[in-house]
Amino acid sequence: MDKPGANTNNQLENLLRVTAQRMGTTPGALKEAAQNGDLSQMMGNMGPKESAAMQKVLTDPEAAKKLLSTPQAQKLLNLLGGK
Repeated sequence: MDKPGANTNNQLENLLRVTAQRMGTTPGALKEAAQNGDLSQMMGNMGPKESAAMQKVLTDPEAAKKLLSTPQAQKLLNLLGGK
């Protein structure tokens, strides 16, 4: 049986994978950059505000859960997951 947060973690991993691909990096490198506070370097064209928001989502499970529960994120995840 799946753990209660397993679905959210899978969605977050999918989002991380797609984001990394779009940024021309790997999910591991993107996650490490977020955990080390190096997202501004990874985000290149993003401004400080957007970079800080992305960092919060990648490092704060509650922020990620809140983001992933939005209708827009659900639609994106369904499109990316082929559902």
